[in-house]
Amino acid sequence: MLDQPRRGRGRRQFLDAIRRAQRGGHTHLIIDKMNLDEAARDDYADLGLRALTVVWSHPDGTDALVDICFDRVRRRGSAHRTFKADRREGRRVRQRLLYCATRCRPPTEGPLIEVSVADDTAAIARRVWAELSARGLTDIPEIQTLDMAAALGVANACESFLCRFPRHVEYAAIQIASPERVLELVPPEMLDGKKVQKAFHVTTLYLGRDACKDPVLLQQLEGLLGESIELTLTSVASDPKGTAIAVRNEGEFPCENVHPHITIANAPGVPPVYSNELLDDSHADDPCRTVVSLPAGTRVTGTFVFR
Repeated sequence: MLDQPRRGRGRRQFLDAIRRAQRGGHTHLIIDKMNLDEAARDDYADLGLRALTVVWSHPDGTDALVDICFDRVRRRGSAHRTFKADRREGRRVRQRLLYCATRCRPPTEGPLIEVSVADDTAAIARRVWAELSARGLTDIPEIQTLDMAAALGVANACESFLCRFPRHVEYAAIQIASPERVLELVPPEMLDGKKVQKAFHVTTLYLGRDACKDPVLLQQLEGLLGESIELTLTSVASDPKGTAIAVRNEGEFPCENVHPHITIANAPGVPPVYSNELLDDSHADDPCRTVVSLPAGTRVTGTFVFR
């Protein structure tokens, strides 16, 4: 874990992400940041956060702390985008870890707990949870009622996902095997003045540039990677801005979209994401929208992918 830049775009993005989470109604945030001294913690002075600081240590001292951290960075490999201890960077990474460990100055005020990096993750989580329960402003469930193993499994799956996909993934989807078959289902007049997509897919999870909002769904989709599925197509919807085919999903596949669909075409300047609006029930009475039902049993085959 590297400290966020003290200046520039990276630091601003980090703080903006915290503000968005606050506005989103989240009761607790895990601030994945070094927080080595008061200067680093000044970032939060104007955000109105009630912070619980977690200090990491090792019972055998600083050198042992650096050793175990370096070993974990090395074993993690490409599961982290930037902090890697390969042959070229190993010495630099160890020096960076030692620098951070010796520079750390925990806060002298406010709630704080110290945990050992040698403890297992579940034990650390229970300690932090207990402190949050005792000091927090919002009630949280008893940790005994939660599935710790499942939560850790999701976390490990997210890390393995980064190893599997070293480059940034924009979205998860079901890639349609026969695009010409899909295009044959669309009345030609619904394509007039629009740009037809070069390939067709059903987006199951959009990641973009932000953190994944549904790691459980991500884990499910990673488990389906490369598998084939038969999709049932129900109707074609179109208006002057776009054309899309609605896809039935009655539990057949995991998907974040309320209206799973295949974007077929869009007018110039209209993004493919417009299909969500086109298929929304609020547009049912829109006189500009045309919906054509497809014959029962209209199906196409697709494959689970990440792009």
